[in-house]
Amino acid sequence: METLLATLFAAIITFLFVRSYLKKLTVAQAHAAKSVPSAVAPSAGQRPCPRCGKAISAGASFCPHCGAALAMWSVHRAAAQPAGAAAAGKPRPSINASLCVGCGSCVDACPERGTLALVGGKAILSHPDRCTGHAKCAEACPTQAISLSVGGVLQTVKVPNVKDNFETNLPGIFVVGELGGLGLIKTAINEGKLVVDHIRQRLQQERAGPLAADASDLLDLLIVGSGPAGLSASLTAQQYGLRYLTLEQAEIAATIRQYPRQKFLMAEPVEIPLYGSLYVGDGTKEALLSVWETILANTGVRVQTNERVERVRKNAASFQVESAKGRYHARCVVLAMGRRGTPRRLGVPGEELAKVSYRLIEADSYEGHDVLVVGGGDSAIEAALALSRSGKNRVTLSYRGEDFRRARERNQQRLAAAEKEASIRILRNSNVAEIRHDSVTLACGATPVDLSNHYVFVLIGGESPEEFLRKTGIEIVEKPLQA
Repeated sequence: METLLATLFAAIITFLFVRSYLKKLTVAQAHAAKSVPSAVAPSAGQRPCPRCGKAISAGASFCPHCGAALAMWSVHRAAAQPAGAAAAGKPRPSINASLCVGCGSCVDACPERGTLALVGGKAILSHPDRCTGHAKCAEACPTQAISLSVGGVLQTVKVPNVKDNFETNLPGIFVVGELGGLGLIKTAINEGKLVVDHIRQRLQQERAGPLAADASDLLDLLIVGSGPAGLSASLTAQQYGLRYLTLEQAEIAATIRQYPRQKFLMAEPVEIPLYGSLYVGDGTKEALLSVWETILANTGVRVQTNERVERVRKNAASFQVESAKGRYHARCVVLAMGRRGTPRRLGVPGEELAKVSYRLIEADSYEGHDVLVVGGGDSAIEAALALSRSGKNRVTLSYRGEDFRRARERNQQRLAAAEKEASIRILRNSNVAEIRHDSVTLACGATPVDLSNHYVFVLIGGESPEEFLRKTGIEIVEKPLQA
């Protein structure tokens, strides 16, 4: 009995002590809150977080308040490069990441070893202090992605001019993912979620008043593209219960399907709406595609495939989105269609196979393969040259014409040298007749030619995303990315 009383007495004393302490702490916090303004403007060494708006250190990598990775806005916050602008300083290579195919010709051509390097399938100026301005790199680049500039510029990239909330110069149209300048999977997924977070907030504010009379036919959101950014945006819209639709000109996750089989990396997990943490441990695109297909099957996300968006036009209070299959009206439009544009296709049996690509992403990831490149323009020639550079691939270039007069003279000379050295086999006046899993058939006049084959690159033109953006009225700028 005495033990019970002692225990009760100790519990009461402890309760009273804790209560008194918490009361003092609450008063102290309230007093501190009164002495500090509710919103503090960023000081000279600070800037607002593009996600939550709170002041953060100018050199911070993450926002300590909301946890946003600030590298996601590195392209958006870069100043647009004025036309004809001149800067003072030592001339150094400026690399256009949009044109670089990662062939490494510039790295080999540079007399100052270590100045340039390949990182993530793109050339970068890794040691600016070693550059002496030889310009050998610019001469060696097969895609004209390098020019000499001053002012500490490492790369330039043509991108839509967007704000921190991913909105373009046309209010209500947003750009996310690779089209915005950053092609990282994790970044694209995060952007897709963040843009829908913002759109949801905006719609909630707008809906404080009465809805439009045609609200039954009006979507909250129309998403163009079903790559990592587009699918993330779709899943977030579904999670929030928004009225949305996603249109994809090819098949679901077509952007991911274009990645090289041999090389893919996701070093850190990323949160997927309605799914949870995504981490692809073996680093292959097949594993990532398998995860995406599982997510789509379990969530019922709305994606209409093989429906290309042809035009986006502004109406009074919404946008009219036109495709080959219909017209849609939406309050907001998210463009998440990547940088591959709309490629022209061959229209032959087997073109749907996974080994067929319409863009060369990383030439150095293909080694020891039989590769067919189709086309006679600069893109096709540059891809063939890049694939043959290592000497480890057996590269064939198929062209329906006799000569390559459409290509730049420099590319014609490089191609002639490669043909003479037998590093590239050229089949003129040829057309692809059929593509199979391990071979292709070409019609060379009246004679069919069968070739062993692992990969096919169809580079015969098409509409670039830049053309679509300009037609829509979205401003395109060239941004220098600083060292």
